[in-house]
Amino acid sequence: MKDKVPKLLADAMSGNDYDIDVITKHCKIPWLKLDIKFDVLTDDDIAELNSNINWRENWNYPTLEQDSYQVNGWNGDIFFGPKDWTRFFDLISQEQKYHDEDNKCRVQRQNLDYGWYVGEDHFLRQEIRKLFPNDEDINLVNTYSLQPGGFVFPHRDYASDGMGLAKIYIALKWSKDNVFGMYGCGNMPIEEGDVFLLNNYTLPHWVYNGSNDNRIVLDISANLHSPIIKNKIIESFKKLFAS
Repeated sequence: MKDKVPKLLADAMSGNDYDIDVITKHCKIPWLKLDIKFDVLTDDDIAELNSNINWRENWNYPTLEQDSYQVNGWNGDIFFGPKDWTRFFDLISQEQKYHDEDNKCRVQRQNLDYGWYVGEDHFLRQEIRKLFPNDEDINLVNTYSLQPGGFVFPHRDYASDGMGLAKIYIALKWSKDNVFGMYGCGNMPIEEGDVFLLNNYTLPHWVYNGSNDNRIVLDISANLHSPIIKNKIIESFKKLFAS
């Protein structure tokens, strides 16, 4: 029977391998839980990440947009990114100014020096090295701290191309009373320590901290073709659809 299969069909079947760009950019899946666990953080680690830095000021968003952007108690810090922020903002086009921080760093990755803002032995840097041994594969590492009662209104992030699953989203400190909602898809089933690949570009989403503790997440923007993370994404994709 195989000998009678038309060549086009035979070629399609034999060459149909997993393509990381198709999985992440074209399927438009809202999220994908990865089979990765970060080490449990100590109380001192958590205390360090309870940032009170105004995240939007750090990223140089216009005052008008900051006033109209409906957020409460949302702060953050940067651990890896551009080293020369003045030059970084000079290079961002008018269009890119309104794109999300991951896209900003990704499009300028080859134009500037990027590096770590913490030492070689820092706990986050050590954990991230397990996924990305080569710093050249990383665009941005930052944390977001959301205070009790804090929220971000429904919104959709923007980028310069057809991105889908792109943000590596890690729940470092997460109570059952925290919410990450994705329009039409319910709330993400996140537990503390989970690692997700998140599509924040396709659907409106929102967050709310209904607990008594700061909610802390780690975001990583990186090259998803990097071998370790690429294999993790493919295996998680296969597992999801096999079930």
